[in-house]
Amino acid sequence: MTTPHPSHWDFDALYRGESPAQGVPPVTTVPWDTKGPKESVVAWQEQGLISGDVLDIGCGLGDNAIYLAQHGHRVTALDISPTALITAERRAADARVDVRLAVTDATELTGYRDAFDTIVDSGMFHCLDDDGKVAYAAAAHRAARAGARLLIACFSEANDDPMRGQRAVSEASVRNILGGAGWTVRAMTPMTVHRPDGVDMGFWLVTAERPPEEAAQ
Repeated sequence: MTTPHPSHWDFDALYRGESPAQGVPPVTTVPWDTKGPKESVVAWQEQGLISGDVLDIGCGLGDNAIYLAQHGHRVTALDISPTALITAERRAADARVDVRLAVTDATELTGYRDAFDTIVDSGMFHCLDDDGKVAYAAAAHRAARAGARLLIACFSEANDDPMRGQRAVSEASVRNILGGAGWTVRAMTPMTVHRPDGVDMGFWLVTAERPPEEAAQ
């Protein structure tokens, strides 16, 4: 039986410890719960790519948002899973940082327009199907201010595992989808993450920009 694409998963069920889709077993801990910021987010912060009002889109358990708040950023963190945000709220309180949390569909971002200078997505883009990616890119463009950056870490074609491979995103696909929504892709850098279980995971680190000249329109 083919494993359902993550775009058809119930991620709140996953965070509750239940099966998110037929054929997908429940887990007691989600595999991306590292209890700390992802390598991609640390790299973006250290490169000075994150500034102003920040949106962490698909924030999950909140560790990236907490890290960014600890570095002085004003952070809004959104996820489709209310269960995940309960943990994110607790972790933010334990870290004594202020992170604005809300349940929101990333393909719509209802209520957010011209609101953010940096949008951070560490691992959500590849979970969407093609239509979802297109809607997401457009929603993020609306939520961003002119001159804002969109920073994405998504699975690349370097992954040869069937489960991850079906979620891999080609360079051409990223450029076409973001470009079609009005983003200018400034850089796409390959990155390899070495998991504790010995599995290497290939990512694209994407830096895109909403053109500054849009402010005059």
